[in-house]
Amino acid sequence: MALAAVVVVLAGWIVGTFRTEAELMPFLAQAMPEADRLDPVTVGTYAAWKTEPENILIGYVTTGKAHGYGGEMTMAVAVSLSGTVEGLAVVGHRETVSFFRRVWRSDLLRSLRGKSYADSFAVGRDVDGVTGATYSVRALAAAVKRASRKIAVKNLGLDPVPEVSPHIRFGFPEAVLIALFALGIVGRMSRFKPKKAARWVSLLLGLTVLGFLYNMPLTIVLINKLLLGFWPQWQTHLYWYLLILGILFVSTIDNRNPYCEWFCPFGAVQECLGVVSGSKRRVPLRAHNLLRWLQRGLVLTAIVVALIFRNPGISSYEVFGAFFRLIGSNVLFGLLGIVLIASLFIRRPWCSYLCPLRPVTDFIRLIRNWFRELWVRLKSKSA
Repeated sequence: MALAAVVVVLAGWIVGTFRTEAELMPFLAQAMPEADRLDPVTVGTYAAWKTEPENILIGYVTTGKAHGYGGEMTMAVAVSLSGTVEGLAVVGHRETVSFFRRVWRSDLLRSLRGKSYADSFAVGRDVDGVTGATYSVRALAAAVKRASRKIAVKNLGLDPVPEVSPHIRFGFPEAVLIALFALGIVGRMSRFKPKKAARWVSLLLGLTVLGFLYNMPLTIVLINKLLLGFWPQWQTHLYWYLLILGILFVSTIDNRNPYCEWFCPFGAVQECLGVVSGSKRRVPLRAHNLLRWLQRGLVLTAIVVALIFRNPGISSYEVFGAFFRLIGSNVLFGLLGIVLIASLFIRRPWCSYLCPLRPVTDFIRLIRNWFRELWVRLKSKSA
C-alpha cells in the first residue's frame, strides 16, 4: 500500500507539470485599466498606451513572483514612467482562500499603490500588514517590489536599487518551538519523572504561543509545498524549516513525533475538552481501523489534488484557522463544531481520524523500519 501511495503521488505530480498556465493578458489589463493598448516589449513585460486623442505611453506592466504561505504568488503590476506602482492584479496564488480574501480586502493594496520602485516595501513600515496572514502579505509586497524594480531598470533606465540580503527572522515563536522540541525529547526519557506535568506545560504553551498568538500549526499546505518544490528562503521562513526538520529528525531517530503528542495547538484543544468532560471513551477496534484507513485515503487524495493543480492550499481541510483566527468557510466551521463536540467523548478525534500529519509520520516510520530491517539483514549476511 505504501508503494502504491508513492506511485499515485508521483503520477499526480507529473500530471500537474503539464497543466497550462492561465493567460496573462486579462490580468495585465486589469492592472492598468487606463491603457487602450498593451504592446510586448520584452518577455513578460508590456508597454501601456493611451490611444485617444493620440498615442501616449503611460507606463509598463509586468509580473512579479514571491513565495507566500501556500506557495508561489504571481502579481500583475503596472508602473508609471516615473517608477511608481499604479495598479495591481492577482494572476495566481496558492494561499488558503479565506486568509487571502482577508488580505485582499485589507488596506494592503492601497498602501502599495503609489510606492516608488526604490522603496523597501517593508511590511509594517512601508506597507500595511494584516494580522494572521504575515507570509501572504510579505509575498504580495515582495512580488510587487520585484516587478516594479524590473520595469524601472530594464524599461525606464532608472538606477537599480541594491538588493539587501534577507535577514534571518529568529524571534519568539522560533525560540518557543526549539524549547518545545527539547521538552518533548527530554520528557519522554524514562528517567524523567515529572513527565505528565511537563507534557501539560508543553501542550498549553503550544496552544497559547503556536495557536492563539501566532497561528502556526503544521498543516497539509506545508507538506504539499515541500512535495511541489516550493521551498521559500530559509532566512524568512525559519520557523517552518525548524518544524519540518525537527519532526523528520526525531521521527527518524526516535520513531516518535513529539509535535503531535506534546505541543500541537489543536491537539491541546481536544485534550482540554476531554479533561473537562472526563470522558475516556474509545472507538471500537473495527471502527477505529476503518476510520484510520479512511484518514489515509483522505490525505492521499488531498496531496494528489494539490500536485495536479500545482496549488498546495487547494485541498486544505484543516480547521485550525476557523478555531484560532475565526476565518474559514461554513463547511470548515461546521466540521470544527463536530470535532469539538466529539472531543468531549472521544480522545483527540481530529488527530486520530482526520489530521493529515499522522499518515505522513506513519509513512516515515514505515520507511524507517524498512531500512532498519534491511540494514539488519545485510549485517547478518555479512557476518
